[in-house]
Amino acid sequence: MELTYDVYDPAGTAERVLVVAPSLGGNATHQWTPVADALADEARVVFVDLPGHAEATLWDEADEPTLQALAGGVADVIRRVRADVGDLPIFFAGLSISGAIGLHLALEHPEDLSGVAVLCSSAKVGEPDRWLERAAQVESSGTQQLLEETEKRWFTPNFRAQSRSTVDTIMEGLAATDDHSYAQLCRALAAHDMRGDLADIRMPLMVIAGGRDSSTPIENVELVVETVPEAELHVLPEASHQVTVASPGDVATLLLNFMQRTETPFRKEQADD
Repeated sequence: MELTYDVYDPAGTAERVLVVAPSLGGNATHQWTPVADALADEARVVFVDLPGHAEATLWDEADEPTLQALAGGVADVIRRVRADVGDLPIFFAGLSISGAIGLHLALEHPEDLSGVAVLCSSAKVGEPDRWLERAAQVESSGTQQLLEETEKRWFTPNFRAQSRSTVDTIMEGLAATDDHSYAQLCRALAAHDMRGDLADIRMPLMVIAGGRDSSTPIENVELVVETVPEAELHVLPEASHQVTVASPGDVATLLLNFMQRTETPFRKEQADD
């Protein structure tokens, strides 16, 4: 799977790289720029977009709708970035569906990364029947029908009232998402269940949760942290699902501390083992 990516500051000289990806129906630039701004001197941030989102190409029908396929696409982006930056440590941080992709990266592509951050996601997200139902609805009627209900889940009432223009920008990303690509991602989430694989993850993992996130029950988040060896959990009590938008400074601080604690230089022999 070939994914679209952009470097936030191509002239940046930071000695680490952070690859970031958005939520389902999200635009990576809109959702992650506030965090990238805060980390500008500390990391070279790379935005990855999901198929059919923002300016990314549409879902390729040759690709199975699985998070494993998406993780393979992100791993390919990481390898292309490494070809440009050399042996710098590279981290991945994913929001929502991309956090679930991060778990697959941690399990299936650990040789490419120094650490993974999972934001507002878990080893199983929702129920398969609901995702398949949403896929069918979006194929039939588009993503516009999702806007009102999704906005309520993504942001607290206070944030919606105080940051109306920001919320509108984020929701425009959902409205502009290609319907079939969105539906395929729903089907990938329907098949996502890594609960039996978590104990096999052997790389630094940080999980960030929104204390008011109704989309990701805290018990599902805690299962990841309790099962993955030495994983760490941080809860932002006043944030809902879109933590990178509502609490970018807190997210940036957590990511920087995590990267500083865990970074190791890349060595080619790691990838060849």
